[in-house]
Amino acid sequence: MSGWVKGLTSHPRLRAALDMPALFHAVRFLLVGRQRQTRELLRRWLDVRPGERVLDVCCGVGEFAGEVHGEYTGIDLNPRFVEAARRRYTGSPGRDFCVMDATRMDFTDQRFDKCFFINGLHHFSDADAVRVLSEIRRVTRERVVIVDADGTPRGLVRRILLASDRGDWMRTPASLKQLVGSVLPIRASVSFQVGLYAELLFACDSG
Repeated sequence: MSGWVKGLTSHPRLRAALDMPALFHAVRFLLVGRQRQTRELLRRWLDVRPGERVLDVCCGVGEFAGEVHGEYTGIDLNPRFVEAARRRYTGSPGRDFCVMDATRMDFTDQRFDKCFFINGLHHFSDADAVRVLSEIRRVTRERVVIVDADGTPRGLVRRILLASDRGDWMRTPASLKQLVGSVLPIRASVSFQVGLYAELLFACDSG
């Protein structure tokens, strides 16, 4: 990514503005729209059965909570996002949101049957990403679905919008697969397009 694009999108005021849930959600919509394919693939590969407990890591405003019909818990380090998610799902049974550091989760081993982590890896350095993935494996009993962006976008508009997502550690498909596979056994991988993103999904075993 060119230096001026990186400088523009890493400006402190822009970063601070994107901490506002409504604005962040609007930018995300520009990038990926309603994410219909992401939702469809998540439901297919997560395959939640009645009574199962599901963890959503870096849940943001709870964008994917509606795809889970089991007992859902979403965690995020941003209190504003967690509060927005709670308001969004007020009155919805089986939906819990809490502020938590994904690198040090306050859950017992194998607390959840399944877990998903959507477009969050590029917010973590390799070392921290390994910590998050290790925690995911520790607290999940059966299946994990990881989705993240291909960090090699083409075209100026895509580069600017992708950079506005604030992730400082965009990775190539090969480096993503290596990173995820260093912690979780990958059962299958899927490449797909959603909005201005090229995305990769990794279906992993946790047991």
